[in-house]
Amino acid sequence: MLISLKNSIITKRWGILAVIIGTTLGFISAVICVYANLVIFGFNIMFIISPLIAGFSEAYIAQRKYGRSTGAISALLIFVIINIYGWFFPKNPITLNLFTLGGIALTIQAAVPIFVNYLLFVVFLGTITYVIGLIGNLISKLLGKEIEEMETPKNIDLPQLDLLFATTTNLNGKNIVKQLGLITGEAILKEEKDENSSRLKKIASKNGSNIEYKIGLVRNEALQNLESEAKKIGANGILGVNIDYRSVGGIKGSTVIVTATGSAVLYE
Repeated sequence: MLISLKNSIITKRWGILAVIIGTTLGFISAVICVYANLVIFGFNIMFIISPLIAGFSEAYIAQRKYGRSTGAISALLIFVIINIYGWFFPKNPITLNLFTLGGIALTIQAAVPIFVNYLLFVVFLGTITYVIGLIGNLISKLLGKEIEEMETPKNIDLPQLDLLFATTTNLNGKNIVKQLGLITGEAILKEEKDENSSRLKKIASKNGSNIEYKIGLVRNEALQNLESEAKKIGANGILGVNIDYRSVGGIKGSTVIVTATGSAVLYE
């Protein structure tokens, strides 16, 4: 038990350090904002920049040294700390207004970016697509036009994989012979903008609909790429599998990058 815990800490040491460093930098920035009285319209900017600094620092170190996302834990800790301070302890506690609501929204985005991005790019866009399709069908019925039925699944199952995948770092009942290191599999979904058609038509069209299904396909591709990397180095299992969703906007369209990471192992 103790040996397993020690090995887990050693394996995750850079992830732990990333959280500690991110929390420290976020806390220092919050202290500076308080003592320097960096206030705009009665709202201290620490509620915006401190979680961002914490989350960015943690993510940078984690990606460079740990090889995967740690979930912006430091940003969440700073979010809790500064909100407890800002709402309860000052002589003049902050009040709820447009600026505080905007700051809280940005803070939550910094604290839990993966969850917020999933809600934004999967749930929110999926809901919009469904509503637009529903409105389109209703208009077609009112105009007496025939509706073309399209069977497009809303989600997709995980692919059939040859190797053992596990989200935990331990394998119960199996002996890990060798740790082969961190590996990464990546896949990209790029949505091109069509200048000749409106955004409404693009979203409602067959090729532009069901973003959740498309991301599911890209996720599966990332997992298959991860498995290919494991096979190249002779692994027969991948532990601590994590899937990260990132979105990058551009002039010609947005790109969703799905990254699957894990520790390749050889077990018997």
